[in-house]
Amino acid sequence: MTVQKVNFRPVTDVLPIVRRDIPLADKQLANPTNPLVLYDGEWMTQNSSYKLVRAADVSSVGDPSLFKMAFPLWMEAGRYDVQAMAERKTAILWGGFYEYETLIFDPAATIGTKGTAIAAYGQPLKVATITIGARNYVGLVGSNIDNAEAQSSIVGYVSKLHGDNGGWLRFRCACKWG
Repeated sequence: MTVQKVNFRPVTDVLPIVRRDIPLADKQLANPTNPLVLYDGEWMTQNSSYKLVRAADVSSVGDPSLFKMAFPLWMEAGRYDVQAMAERKTAILWGGFYEYETLIFDPAATIGTKGTAIAAYGQPLKVATITIGARNYVGLVGSNIDNAEAQSSIVGYVSKLHGDNGGWLRFRCACKWG
């Protein structure tokens, strides 16, 4: 699996989604020459200043998101319109009910002692730091239905496995609002 120009794509446009453009806490994450530049399909959250940060520590593989709410980034890496704005705002999927396909996931990674690799339709998904190639990202990992011991929240559910979908993992959101 490799990261591409487009790593996160909608399955359907029939379902309503709420997109929000929010400033980045670290403006350098929008710079395409930065080795830690953000890629679409990575998961973000807001800090206490209402700015976007990665939902997990990208320097530590396996680090789970400790945030109760994480949102997928929906803009390609290095977009000029993002760089042109002083605030470096970028789009996340804030709410609604959506189904997307992503390449930013690790089918073998899990969270917690009860986590299971991504292997079944309807399986819960969580967010953690993963490695694709030689670089770390904040993406989806496998979980199980028992969220009690979990350090992070379930963000979605598998709706089509990557092995049956040309390498793309299809998931639907686990939004608790609409």
